[in-house]
Amino acid sequence: MWLRNNGTGIANDGLVTNFFMAGSDLVSWEIVTLANGGPYRLSVVHPRGTIVEYFTTTAAAVKREQEIEALFLASATPLSATAWAS
Repeated sequence: MWLRNNGTGIANDGLVTNFFMAGSDLVSWEIVTLANGGPYRLSVVHPRGTIVEYFTTTAAAVKREQEIEALFLASATPLSATAWAS
């Protein structure tokens, strides 16, 4: 029997949490199962506030977390001196 999986399977326990550094800022995130089979809430906590979004699958929530993390990391990377001096 094949089971239908609408997500990655990482949120089976109801909560997944992690963190990363964006420059000197600690940014934490969590994916919470709100009901059996979804929806799922992604919360990203950073020094200037909290981003909260809702998804129907854990896969969509993880994908969005990766997008947000990439934005934070890109914004924390200083431009080289020649990038703005030309």
